[in-house]
Amino acid sequence: MTDRSVPGTADRPAHGPVQREVILGVALRLSVAERRDVFTTFFAHHPGSARTGPGLGRALVDFLAWEIDSGRVADSGGSAWWKAVNGMMVLDIAAAGTKPEPIGRPAWPGVLGGSTLAGAGHDQRAAWMRYAAAETDAQQAELWRAHAASMVRAVDLAAPLLGAESDAERSFVAVVLRVLDGATRRCVATDSPDLGDQVRHRYPDGYPISTDELAALAPASTTAPSESQEAASA
Repeated sequence: MTDRSVPGTADRPAHGPVQREVILGVALRLSVAERRDVFTTFFAHHPGSARTGPGLGRALVDFLAWEIDSGRVADSGGSAWWKAVNGMMVLDIAAAGTKPEPIGRPAWPGVLGGSTLAGAGHDQRAAWMRYAAAETDAQQAELWRAHAASMVRAVDLAAPLLGAESDAERSFVAVVLRVLDGATRRCVATDSPDLGDQVRHRYPDGYPISTDELAALAPASTTAPSESQEAASA
């Protein structure tokens, strides 16, 4: 994979403070139902060849379910950082699922309106469209490239929100991003429930993470991710 497929290795996008605030506001306002709807609808239409939805999107759908169940992504409360990062990926995917003209007209029911989709990244939308149009043997790699493109932008834009998290939660975020980096580099398969099951097994049930829960994750923060640790997908 090229550097553009790995979170943190691509050039950081430049955003002014006003633009950042607008994009974050749009991402934070997305409801749980809207987030789920965009993921499930997009991957129902673009699951990968010879698969049914969510197909290659299974890991993303499952990771969102953990974010919601753990309380990090919620309509009321939760974590601003987790909601913003997930929300920006939702916007990118939703934008990729709309007709080119006009930008905001849904190509299928349930997608967000045009004013909301203004928060999507142009390059990120293009990356998700490349995944949707890819040949069978390239689809998994293109999904990871699109996911990485969205993550690089989202993590950069949401950086100011990380300071509101507890020390333990910030360390947990670093673990998750490290694991995600390993999964991206290895182009791990995303079309089975395995990654979602590993997330539920390894990651905390509640928010924020406790110091004891963080300590149990210490090996993942200091060693190269194994296949059993490559369980962060959104």
